[in-house]
Amino acid sequence: MFVSDEDLMMKCCKGDMSAFELLVRRYQNPLINYIHRSLNDYHRAEDLSQETFLRVFKSASRYEPTASFKSWLYTIATNLCRNEVRNRSRRNTYYLEDLVEEGEDVYHTDIMRDTRYMPDVLLEKKEQQQIIRKAFAQLPENQRVALTLVTYQDLRYEEVSEILGCSVGAVKALIHRARQKMKKLLIKAGIGE
Repeated sequence: MFVSDEDLMMKCCKGDMSAFELLVRRYQNPLINYIHRSLNDYHRAEDLSQETFLRVFKSASRYEPTASFKSWLYTIATNLCRNEVRNRSRRNTYYLEDLVEEGEDVYHTDIMRDTRYMPDVLLEKKEQQQIIRKAFAQLPENQRVALTLVTYQDLRYEEVSEILGCSVGAVKALIHRARQKMKKLLIKAGIGE
């Protein structure tokens, strides 16, 4: 039987640790992926996802089931990401991430015949990924966050508007501008039409 996030959170308010553990299992990977896309640092994303859940746990008694749990969770994560970006810019610290293909089943592929594994193809793909990440990093923060939440986290515009504290129309405009800017940056870099 499926229990809603809001019901689980209400159980957490009453001290039910198994309900909290279920919420963590339900959202840990999507949250890490969201933060990772925002910061481009997987290890820091793991840390901030733990910090997000810690804050959820500490403020469980203040949770109001009027808003969706998912929106509340992503609002906390978004605020932590913003703080991290702000702190990084003050420290002038930059994190580099290894560009590794995830999800490839290399063991069942004939690498010698598959052109995807030829060194020049791999290098070109890696270079394209770097260009895309660099272009994504050039987006204004609010556009980057909105685009990530809609495109990679599959949140509805209404949920994103709650997280960002703006109207649905503003979210649509942010995403449209983000896509337009990405398109321009990628064309300028030689990717796309």
